[in-house]
Amino acid sequence: TIDGSTYFLTHTVNYGRSSTYENVLTINAAVSSIYRHTYTCTVVNALGSDSKTLTATPPPKVSISPPDGPPTAGESFSLTCSVRLGDGGSLTEDLIVHWEAPVDINPANDIQMNTTDSTGTRTSVLHFTLLRTSHGGQYTCKATTTTGTDMATEIITVQIPPPTLSVS
Repeated sequence: TIDGSTYFLTHTVNYGRSSTYENVLTINAAVSSIYRHTYTCTVVNALGSDSKTLTATPPPKVSISPPDGPPTAGESFSLTCSVRLGDGGSLTEDLIVHWEAPVDINPANDIQMNTTDSTGTRTSVLHFTLLRTSHGGQYTCKATTTTGTDMATEIITVQIPPPTLSVS
């Protein structure tokens, strides 16, 4: 049974010297959609039956929202990473989300990180309270679960505003 639909596979068993026989079902298609798939294998013979079920959950999918415009030194700025889990994926089970950045992510560097959860999505926001040119560089948001890893990267180029001229 695959996702509720039953398929019958006929197999001829050749008995040899071994007292056990192994049957292997290989699913060559990667679980790449956002949907969970459940596979049940049922074996039936004259002595009875047995079933085993496997649920395949796709890996997380990561995206970073691009900035609205070029970030400017001296202003505040946010970079948002969204991690979507497949159908039925649990945000609390084993999801790890972290940022790789050219500077330490901490309030001493005017950077704060906030994470929120909603149905099937975890959002991690880097908020720069006072953007500096040293904050420029490559930012990578990486999400990992037992089913896989995904990441997205955004390169931030901090613009320097023109000097303020005074007329006397």
